[in-house]
Amino acid sequence: MSGQLGLIIEIIVGGLLAVTIGYCILLDRRLRAVRADEAVMRKTIMELSIATDRAERAIDALKHTLGDCDRTLGERLRVAERYASDLEDQIRSGDDVLNRISRIVSTALDSPVVEGATDPAEAFSQHVIRTQPAIRSASRISQTLAAAQALATRGAEKKRENVA
Repeated sequence: MSGQLGLIIEIIVGGLLAVTIGYCILLDRRLRAVRADEAVMRKTIMELSIATDRAERAIDALKHTLGDCDRTLGERLRVAERYASDLEDQIRSGDDVLNRISRIVSTALDSPVVEGATDPAEAFSQHVIRTQPAIRSASRISQTLAAAQALATRGAEKKRENVA
């Protein structure tokens, strides 16, 4: 029996050796795959590093461009504010002119009506001709008065629009 027991132990040891050899072969294949993947991983890491450097440079360039845009936009806003201020001054000046023209027109409309004149502009021009003989061109005065009335009407409409 001791002979058979020795044989059984040797068979078990031989089986375990066969399993160990099989496992070593499997482990060797996996290690080779890992080594092959390691080369791919190194290549991937290098590409990632290069891409990261490019991205950092692109971000720096974008920051620089953003700074330029900010400065340009700021300057344009300052110019626009100056234009808006100038435009406000011109609008105020235009309102003053319209007010003066309105006073002239209202004075003309309040002046004595000339007999036979149906148009206020014509009445005013006849009144001016009678009161100021140095003025030679009645048609020019009536044209000026008509323009003044049109401007006054427009000014009144603009004021109504601004109030509304």
